[in-house]
Amino acid sequence: MADNETLLKRVRCEYILEYLRDNTDADHCANSNAIIKHLAQKGISCGRKAVYDDITALIMYGYDIVRAKSSNDGYFLGERVFQSSEVRVMVDAVTSAPFITEKKTVELRDKLLKFMSRYQREEILSQLSPHECIKSQNEQIYYVIDEINRAIAAKRQVEFDYYKYSATVGKPKLEKQRHFVISPYALVWANDKYYLVGNYDKYDNLSNYRLDKIKMIKTTESEARPYSDICGNDSPFDTTEYIRKNIMMYNGEETELELICDNTLLDVMADKFGIDSITVDSADGQFSLKTTVFYSDGLIDWLFQYCDRVKIIAPQRLRDRIKEKAAATIKLLEE
Repeated sequence: MADNETLLKRVRCEYILEYLRDNTDADHCANSNAIIKHLAQKGISCGRKAVYDDITALIMYGYDIVRAKSSNDGYFLGERVFQSSEVRVMVDAVTSAPFITEKKTVELRDKLLKFMSRYQREEILSQLSPHECIKSQNEQIYYVIDEINRAIAAKRQVEFDYYKYSATVGKPKLEKQRHFVISPYALVWANDKYYLVGNYDKYDNLSNYRLDKIKMIKTTESEARPYSDICGNDSPFDTTEYIRKNIMMYNGEETELELICDNTLLDVMADKFGIDSITVDSADGQFSLKTTVFYSDGLIDWLFQYCDRVKIIAPQRLRDRIKEKAAATIKLLEE
């Protein structure tokens, strides 16, 4: 009998917590009558004293259940696993992530919103646009992420099919480009894309592969090539440093970049390379920048948009390539 009473109390507590989580916040309270009615809908009959005792037990267990001091006297759930502002940040990130399909976006968004009251959910949903960005069609994305995580932990290679758009007559089609076997080192989120960073055995460098273009992935029995073979030392993979050096996630040869920039680009360059790379030499409206990057088409394309406000000091080949690109652009515009 005692065991049944204990079980009933535990179930009652779960239902009360569920009700408070979904129906209350600092602006919306629930009194004992509302809670008793909810329990009755679940097939549990009880009085006010049992509700008060259960709420006391939940508070003792660590839940932040607050008794409101207002005319609408009752209770609300205060501190939650995630606060409303935290949930909003995560929902916006998921909604804006192009590598998550529309179906999985809705599923993940709804899971996150369960951490909020229904009133807070309604506020956020009323502000969200259903089509904030173009979404991937690759429904295997979660499986791809899980498989890569397992392969990295096991220090095994992965193999997968890699897809790209083909220039077919009419609308472009996403088609299989080739099959890769890669030693995986990290998952990197950059430029609103999600990448696998790894080594293709034919080369002694790192390559980036977009997760939304990976299908039919599996972990192999072959050991992954140690990252130390690529970087030349025993340092672990540094995601922050890798993103900083990779412009638009294009790989290339490491080189020293030196620029003189107009002060209107101070925020742009600080966001991209960090303030430690910047020196404001004088009050002449310019600043200097020195950093290490990977020389690539990504660097050239990114820097070209600012070429009217940037003087390239080094490397010389970057100066030459920007000049060629500018001449080609002018020629195309004049045709």
